[in-house]
Amino acid sequence: MNDRRPRGRKQASNPVAFLLFVAAFPTVILFGGWRFASSRDDSAPPVPDAVAEYPAARPQTPVLSLRRTPSVLARETSSTAFEQALRPLGGAVLSGSCAAVSVDGVLALSDGIDTAVTPASTLKFIVAAVALDVLGPDHVFTTEVRAELVNGAVGSLYLVGGGDPLLASSWYPDDAALNKYPQQPATSLEALAQAVVDAGVLQIGGNLVGDASRYDSELYVPTWPIGFRAVQGGPIAGLVVNDAAVYSTRTKTTDPAGGAAQEFLRLLQDRGVTIAGAPTGGSTPAGLPVVASVSSAPLSEIVGELLRNSDNNTAEMLLKEIGYVSRQSGTRAAGITTVMEKLSEWGVPLQGFNMVDGSGLSRENKVSCATFMALLGRFGPGETIVSSLAVAGQTGTLDQFFVGSSLENRLVGKTGSLSGVKGLIGYLPVEGGSVIRFALLLETPGIDEPSAFAPIWQEMLGEAIGSYPSGPIADQLVPLVTVPR
Repeated sequence: MNDRRPRGRKQASNPVAFLLFVAAFPTVILFGGWRFASSRDDSAPPVPDAVAEYPAARPQTPVLSLRRTPSVLARETSSTAFEQALRPLGGAVLSGSCAAVSVDGVLALSDGIDTAVTPASTLKFIVAAVALDVLGPDHVFTTEVRAELVNGAVGSLYLVGGGDPLLASSWYPDDAALNKYPQQPATSLEALAQAVVDAGVLQIGGNLVGDASRYDSELYVPTWPIGFRAVQGGPIAGLVVNDAAVYSTRTKTTDPAGGAAQEFLRLLQDRGVTIAGAPTGGSTPAGLPVVASVSSAPLSEIVGELLRNSDNNTAEMLLKEIGYVSRQSGTRAAGITTVMEKLSEWGVPLQGFNMVDGSGLSRENKVSCATFMALLGRFGPGETIVSSLAVAGQTGTLDQFFVGSSLENRLVGKTGSLSGVKGLIGYLPVEGGSVIRFALLLETPGIDEPSAFAPIWQEMLGEAIGSYPSGPIADQLVPLVTVPR
């Protein structure tokens, strides 16, 4: 009892002194800070009793104002309304499908985000991302012509494939009957034929041999439906001209190396070259000299053709090229192994992930929205892969969608479609500098019909992301300019 009373009397007797101390404490701290700063100054000692000088201008925004975190504040002021706008989309995501939407990496919708769904052609975005990293955006595919010399004359001539997915004669890339979208930038087979003539090769005493040995002999992915072969994709080889379509019949051959040789023979004959032998497929003997070559456009441009047009053959050949460069094995399996390793290296979640081809034609492929969102998050507007995507209402597989909406010419994305599967992933830059990323993978019978997926794409997704931001944008929340005192 005795030790409690003095404490009570002491606390009750000094409230004013305590308040005075609290009021004076900041002054003491500021004075001490000023003295410390002065003591650390390397310049000449100040004149005694000199008054500190302050800037002639002062910030209009207080140091602790929320205006000093504009992007975060802009997102927060719009988040509630945005999440409400996305609710109809979440309600449309049935079991077995997934949807995710983020603003600057912060999720606003994540329905079924970890569900592994058949991605269809959205898988090509993964192939493109890894190809740009492993091969490099400046990577080119070079097709060579090598000559067998016999007593100073040319024996057989070898057309050696370098994995170029867009090697073509002039008639093919823009042929609307064979290609839904122009296959540009094409690599000119005519230019290669002319280079052979310019090198002085006017007579060939042997055969014209197409060499596709850069890649393995698997022409079609085993899990593709039979009806997809040579229609939706393939044949895939280290040497393919015109996607293996032959000029005389406009149909695809099951021997892409031989078909390439046949097409090259036609172009050489058009330029006056005489050939004693026949077009065929085969391997090039070691040590033969190169008499001519032609190189593709850089990979950065080829990826644009791949993603905008959703070119199945380009995707499959890039996958094998990834394997060839990274593992010295031009196989689908080698390419997939490298893709998996690269995704893991990037920290992309791979729960439920399964990859069996590069085009997405196989139903055994499985990818979650979580995987796509993590990969989308690695890139932003202006980067090669984002600039290579189809543009809403303008180009490629998105040219018929979001027309006349606020998303036209703004949203970019990669589509995917199989029977019962419809996918869309991509980006929407918004006013103020923020970026919306989205992944929508739908898998249910009939969803690939326009009457089923178009309202989900254009109304539920499109109207929701088009409504963002509903609050002030980041530019309106930046620190105010300084004003004179």
